[in-house]
Amino acid sequence: MICFDKDESRFNFRSVAVIIQNEHILIHRAAGDDFWALPGGRVELFETSDETIKREIIEELGMKIEILRQLWQVENFFEFGSKGYHELANYFLVKFIDQPTIEPEIDFDGIEKSVDLIFRWIPLSALTRYNLKPSFLIGKLTDLPNSIESVKVNERNA
Repeated sequence: MICFDKDESRFNFRSVAVIIQNEHILIHRAAGDDFWALPGGRVELFETSDETIKREIIEELGMKIEILRQLWQVENFFEFGSKGYHELANYFLVKFIDQPTIEPEIDFDGIEKSVDLIFRWIPLSALTRYNLKPSFLIGKLTDLPNSIESVKVNERNA
């Protein structure tokens, strides 16, 4: 994975899935975290971002996706634990090849053994009730761009 540490800082290169179905979006969090995020993971060396998101969704949920288009390229600065993070991420609008059943606001577990992830479908209209990171998503997920947008977010010490 493309991730490295320097002193008390970490750099990540991440790929992210925006999965919207029937006016609901799929979010997840690690057990014990107090915030939610969109599914995804770190890019491996010599792997494209779109290959990454396909691999990550299979690893986390056991399902195949189709990439519809890239939405955002995001440079994000934030604190997590005792580290400052500098993250570059590509966000893709995707859809499941086999449509899952949606049970709104009911938690379900991912299948990845090494990570305890909790998933939830939430109505797009409920985004403001969730601590979703990065926070720019709360406004942008209901107004998706028609072409790739570059987004810079600084949530350090926010």
